Amino acid sequence: MPTPADARSEDAPPSNGASHAEPNKPITIMLPDDLLKKLKIVAIVRETSVSELVAEAAAGVVKRELKKALSKISGE
Repeated sequence: MPTPADARSEDAPPSNGASHAEPNKPITIMLPDDLLKKLKIVAIVRETSVSELVAEAAAGVVKRELKKALSKISGE
């Protein structure tokens, strides 16, 4: 006999109210060879991927820049 969990679609959000993370989108970036080699070493040491390192760096830039922009808006 199927349970309510079995009946739930795989695409349905979890019942705890948490939403699915946005899907990742592929991008192409150009990096100098020496920087890419060093970035790969960092990824290996941190046991992660170059993609994850770039995503973390991008998220940090967005967070900092949005914080600056919001403080300018609220300060004016």
